[in-house]
Amino acid sequence: MSLLALLAPGAARAGGPAERIAILVLGLATGLGLTAIAFGVYADRRVVMYLFLAAILSVAFLTTTGGPTRPRGTSPIAWACVALAWMAALYFVAMRGRHELRLPIIDSLSTGDHLASIVLVLLVLEATRRTIGMTLVTLVLLFLAYGFLGHLLDGPFAHRRLSLEEIIDHLVFTTNGLFGPPLLVACFLVYVFVLFGAILDRVGGGEFFHRLAEALVGRQVGGPAKVAVISSGMYGSISGSPTADVVTTGSITIPLMIRTGFSRVYAGAVESVASTGGAIMPPVMGTAAFMMSDFTGIAYAKIVAASVIPAFIYYLAVFLAVHFHSRRVGLKPTVEGRGESALLVLRENWLFLVPIGLIVWIVLSVDRPDLSAAVAIAALGVVALVRSRDPRATVLRLRDGLVDALHRACGVGVACAVAGLVVGTLSMTDLTGKISSMLFALAPGNLLLTLAIAALVTIVLGMGMPTPAVYALAAVLAGPAIVSLGIETLPAHLFIVFFASMSAITPPVAVAAFAAASIANANPMQIGLLACRIGIVAFLLPFAFVYQPGVLLIGEPVQVVVQVAAAIAATIALAAAAESWLGRTLPPAQRLALAVLGLAMIWPATWVSLGALALFAALAFALSRAR
Repeated sequence: MSLLALLAPGAARAGGPAERIAILVLGLATGLGLTAIAFGVYADRRVVMYLFLAAILSVAFLTTTGGPTRPRGTSPIAWACVALAWMAALYFVAMRGRHELRLPIIDSLSTGDHLASIVLVLLVLEATRRTIGMTLVTLVLLFLAYGFLGHLLDGPFAHRRLSLEEIIDHLVFTTNGLFGPPLLVACFLVYVFVLFGAILDRVGGGEFFHRLAEALVGRQVGGPAKVAVISSGMYGSISGSPTADVVTTGSITIPLMIRTGFSRVYAGAVESVASTGGAIMPPVMGTAAFMMSDFTGIAYAKIVAASVIPAFIYYLAVFLAVHFHSRRVGLKPTVEGRGESALLVLRENWLFLVPIGLIVWIVLSVDRPDLSAAVAIAALGVVALVRSRDPRATVLRLRDGLVDALHRACGVGVACAVAGLVVGTLSMTDLTGKISSMLFALAPGNLLLTLAIAALVTIVLGMGMPTPAVYALAAVLAGPAIVSLGIETLPAHLFIVFFASMSAITPPVAVAAFAAASIANANPMQIGLLACRIGIVAFLLPFAFVYQPGVLLIGEPVQVVVQVAAAIAATIALAAAAESWLGRTLPPAQRLALAVLGLAMIWPATWVSLGALALFAALAFALSRAR
């Protein structure tokens, strides 16, 4: 077996009637139960998390093989793992009363506590290997090994000797480990939004977004690629997964882009970048914002409001890159498509805006994102019934959405569970403080260098992991170092959210690029590299809003206006430089000048930004006159 095959996750399992029935029951129970809790029905949260983890592990084992070349039929080993997961979870449910009364670390654990804990941790690691790959498992094992063996080290990274019981107690029985914030947010916040996205897709919401985008820009120069940008942004905000977004919208947009003159690599790259941006697109922001709100205590509505301008700039950059590329290579306006007007699409499908409007209204008015998703799910049921006028068909679509949600949440749930093990090890050994000290040592007091290291750490952690889990790890590792340099918590953690999202298009493990490659039939590495060029502004924008918080609507009104205007102008300049077109094809000297001006416009010094903005306006005017 090759090294790549050893590191690769398992393949999709075909399964049989027993697997389908089990997943149907779990999907209905999980979706309805968590939606009811979001509406305010009381339940013991710890018990719900035990059952949720068992459900997620069951789906991981029943739908994923033990390796890419393993048989894809029914597996007794998979069923045995499912049985063990439920036995361990139900043991914790049964022992909940006793566990509530014991004092962590002080009161000893029973033999049953040890066995159930070890079984659950091993099952989480195996599910991670199957659904995400051996790379993440190896990273987790390294952290766990540090917990067991760190006392043997010398120097600043040494810690006191920890017994097996202490480690198990901390990782499983406290709120800083397996059942800590990452899994808590995945269970009570992420899942209901994943469910909303799955049901929205089943009742025709994804098709609505595509039709609306096509009506707006589908017949322009580069229309199919612009449709991919807009539809993927709208759908991606709800779906929360770059891979799911690529598969859903890309299955339509990528073949259309190829058919109308774009290369296979370019089509895959555009879809990858557009789908990745959904994780930073309000109102849902791909669920990472929920975890940020939980970690930082900042109101979710405030995070969403601060992200509006950066999300707009991100999609403006991708849209301009597509437009400039299309002009430079001489593409003609497409004649394909329905030729519908946006008003016609909205008139026929305006009901889909009601659930999305409810999400925005409830989040902004009562700051209850879980309630907003639950209300939107209920509204979707009404919308589906009104549109189809067939109760039976509506019930079947809702049922399929509940099952789809469990499938979609599997990877995120497993990743958040395993991230909890890492976070637990970090808190148990104070490795977070040691890593922060190391960052200070590498970049003593230098904010730019600290941000660059934090960005690199986040991208490396994000190789193959869902955005919420990447954020959970990077926020613990790099967040304190950034905040300690005087940066406000909001921009510091949004910086991490952005780079956690961008890891989906960053080679060598660019999950969005690999998903697009399977549709475009192109090289995933080439797609990933080109996606990074198209989305170059996304890698600079987080640095810009750390130094210029006006982009996040923080500061005095005049400061906000100036910094937002400079950021938008910088986006135009950098997109033009990257694509070598601004009214006409640009020679290397002009491209370099635009790139320098683009960077200068987001420079912290106001006079530098204003001077660069004036020079860019003069250069753009000169280029337009020279056509």
